[in-house]
Amino acid sequence: MKQNKWEIKSEVIQLSLLIKIVAFFWFIMKVWSYKKWIADRLYPVVPSFDFLKNVPNFVHFTLFCTSLIFLLFIFFKKEKRFIILLFLISEILSCLLDVIRWQPWEYVYLCFFVIVIINYQKPRNAFAIFHLFLVGMYLFSGLHKLNRTFLNDVWVNTILDKLAGISLDTVVKYKLFFMGLIIPFSEILFAGLLLFSKNKRMISYCLIGIHITVLIILGPFGLNYNSVIWFWNLALIFILVVLYHKPMEITDIRTLVINNFYWLILWFVMPVFSFFGRWYQYLSFNLYSGKGEQMYIGLPPEIQVKREFGSTIVYDHRSYINLHNWAMEELNSAPIPEKSVYLKISREIKKRYGKDHVKIILYNPANKSIIEL
Repeated sequence: MKQNKWEIKSEVIQLSLLIKIVAFFWFIMKVWSYKKWIADRLYPVVPSFDFLKNVPNFVHFTLFCTSLIFLLFIFFKKEKRFIILLFLISEILSCLLDVIRWQPWEYVYLCFFVIVIINYQKPRNAFAIFHLFLVGMYLFSGLHKLNRTFLNDVWVNTILDKLAGISLDTVVKYKLFFMGLIIPFSEILFAGLLLFSKNKRMISYCLIGIHITVLIILGPFGLNYNSVIWFWNLALIFILVVLYHKPMEITDIRTLVINNFYWLILWFVMPVFSFFGRWYQYLSFNLYSGKGEQMYIGLPPEIQVKREFGSTIVYDHRSYINLHNWAMEELNSAPIPEKSVYLKISREIKKRYGKDHVKIILYNPANKSIIEL
């Protein structure tokens, strides 16, 4: 008996599937990290612009609920361009009210929906442009991991020690330290192959393998860490399956590049400046690279350490809160790794607890330097 092979019959259906995949996982990830989208919490709310500082709590909550309703409508009903546009307006306004909402997955989903709106009647264009976006994402994710801190903190301390239980002596004995470079080189290699190879479907299977590996490492049977990212990796697996289900045909590359030069600048030029601190790290896919400063907040004994702060360390008679632990514990999201954001959070913390009562420092794991804010 002949078996029916799963097939997407048209480009319109293919685009519709991608939209529904993104809407589905976007909804789940927003609900999973719901405290990030409201203002009723301990973690400081830091708007993108100072004039948005005094926006009432109910506005945050209203925008959050509005976005969820739009996502449900997009998933269950026909995904009309007007509805997607209204959703994007609501979502961008929400992100402007608090910078921690500009997570890498939020950026990917936003870019995809903007691409869809611009190329709503031209699915093939949308596929080609989003394909280039994925190339940039994997490329810069790999490039950012090419540093010694990634090998020390992520590869050796996290993957080999915490996950696999391999001691430092074993790492030294069997020269496993530089084996960690396989991870960034794989991302860079597959990004290049995804761009130039004719068999992009086969390369997408390799990338799916990377996401499955990430799920094994971070998932409930691994480190059980950063659970919101589990859904992003699942989303990317489904996106890769659907996007490269049929051969990617880019007939007129020159016209595509000229008509979409602004995307190429955003995805391939601006991330270069992130290596020099001149562009946003998360918008350049600096993910799990080990790079960047960490913020610690020192509280005096009279200030009670709350559960939402996460694990703390005691130093010089103070309990020090790691901002990353705080954000992960209360918001289920990582903080934005930008010095300008750290400074704003520092001002909010000093205003809340008194500038003479708290001590805030930035620690750079790469050079072991400490800066007091």
